[in-house]
Amino acid sequence: MPSTEGVERVVVGVDGSEGSLAALRQAVHEARCHGAELCPVIAWTPPGGEALTAQCPVPEPEDLRREWTRLARVRLDTACARILGDDSADLTVSSRVLRGRAEDVLTRSARKPTDLLVMGAGSHGRLHRLLFGSVSRLALKRARCPVLVVHPEQGHAAVDR
Repeated sequence: MPSTEGVERVVVGVDGSEGSLAALRQAVHEARCHGAELCPVIAWTPPGGEALTAQCPVPEPEDLRREWTRLARVRLDTACARILGDDSADLTVSSRVLRGRAEDVLTRSARKPTDLLVMGAGSHGRLHRLLFGSVSRLALKRARCPVLVVHPEQGHAAVDR
């Protein structure tokens, strides 16, 4: 695994789950420790997923895409407000809402060796992981930068004062 020396950007996957909130807490800590930019990212796909959308003969209406993006932005902003509150004056924060599967969006977002990718440990059950795979495992295989996977209880304890 590459060294975390010279981390310039901390990219963190956020979906509002407890695991992602723990990852966001840890990412805030890492960004402060490294003097790095904090980049919370939320990935969204249309209801039913991209495969269903690809099979649909009618293009998605633009207003639906805007609404799905807006809903993802609300989830991301709510999570960031919950973790950061008013305690972010010392951080440069650049949040992003991107369409696509989480593992694809996260590995595209954290593609430089000077990035650090922080993710929460899987919050889905065994069946979901069996059918779709673990986002953290899939991202670990593709990552071009150091990756930190945080368990909900570890992230909370590591950052809270």
